[in-house]
Amino acid sequence: MAAYEQWYDSKDEDTQELIDEIHESTHFIIDEDEYESFINLLDSEMSITTAEQFCDAFNGESEGVGSHITAKFAEDWCDDVYPTDDLPDIYRCAIDFEMVWYQSLRYDFHDMEFKGNTYFFNRNV
Repeated sequence: MAAYEQWYDSKDEDTQELIDEIHESTHFIIDEDEYESFINLLDSEMSITTAEQFCDAFNGESEGVGSHITAKFAEDWCDDVYPTDDLPDIYRCAIDFEMVWYQSLRYDFHDMEFKGNTYFFNRNV
């Protein structure tokens, strides 16, 4: 633990705030090397360098990678934004959430893979 504290204390205040926000928002990033790599990936793929930018854009994480993960994200997002509880199962089961992701949501959300997990970020913030 001393190595982590030393690493954390060596960071500037803005980076510490970003680390704190990542820690509060994610479950699979656990040590200083992973934080370092994740922060570098955030900067290179999303130009996210501050805790505020991270909070504004972060939309969740999922264990695993692949089209089943983005389809599940699309289904959960649609359930939150456009509840389909009133739809009969015959219609609800016909929705192809993988296509919803590829035809619509991937333009509004970025799916970033890191260490075998997927992190979703809103592109429009």
